[in-house]
Amino acid sequence: MRTFLILRDAMAVGLIAVTLTASAGAPLPVVSGRTYITGSAKVKVTGAFQFDAVIPINKQASFSDGEMTWIQYGDSGSEQPNLLVTVSLQELGFGIGLGKKVSTAGGEQCSGDMDVKPTMITGHYKCPGITSYDPRDGKMGKVTIEIDMTAGS
Repeated sequence: MRTFLILRDAMAVGLIAVTLTASAGAPLPVVSGRTYITGSAKVKVTGAFQFDAVIPINKQASFSDGEMTWIQYGDSGSEQPNLLVTVSLQELGFGIGLGKKVSTAGGEQCSGDMDVKPTMITGHYKCPGITSYDPRDGKMGKVTIEIDMTAGS
């Protein structure tokens, strides 16, 4: 019985810590389970690598299961610009790629917002000074990322 109470109390502290962490910045949106059939992301990257592109949503790789959301624009790992947006109650993330050049930003590194409606998600984010990597030459760099996105279900 005593072990159960200790575990229960530890779980409560953990839940409180998660809640405080999630609410320290802008609240993360709740996205219901859905698939995405339309949308695009205008992505501008400047710095160690650069591109300015409108990338169509990848319908086959974009979905929400009610707890986690993956919205893929373009094809991950391809030579063309691509973006993966991930959303959960604990985190928001952006994975940017152009061939082998990549950069990953957490929501806490960015300013902006996301609007979630029953059939449409829109968002605008700016992420300055994000670390990037090019495995072809092993060089690290910094990029600034600007994202305007839509995803319709």
